[in-house]
Amino acid sequence: MTKTAVGLFKTSATADTVVALLLASGFSRDEVKLVRRSDFDGRESPDTDILKLGGVPAEHAGRYWDAVRSGRTLIAVSAGGRAGRAVEIMDTEGAVYLEEYIAQPALSAANAVAASADPGFYPRRQAAQVFEVS
Repeated sequence: MTKTAVGLFKTSATADTVVALLLASGFSRDEVKLVRRSDFDGRESPDTDILKLGGVPAEHAGRYWDAVRSGRTLIAVSAGGRAGRAVEIMDTEGAVYLEEYIAQPALSAANAVAASADPGFYPRRQAAQVFEVS
């Protein structure tokens, strides 16, 4: 089984920055995959491509495809024992929660709202996920 860290990002530009950070942190280009909606425009069965490219297990592929289709960008890092480090980097750099972004369209710069820096009384939960894929 291979461990894959998967994170979603609001914008393609943010995802590009995260990929650069992952590469600078020692992950190889072969370990890091980027999945954008534009990569699949006009192609059949994109959720099966997400299974192959992103290392997302079959039971989650449709949900991740819905998020990508709505404008999010997916980063998958096939990193084995270093998957936890990839999750830390993605979460620190603004990975978003899958459940919160599936049905919501991506925000444009005109109506974006700045996130609060105040963590409140509750600890931040992990947005990026680790999956074991055979």
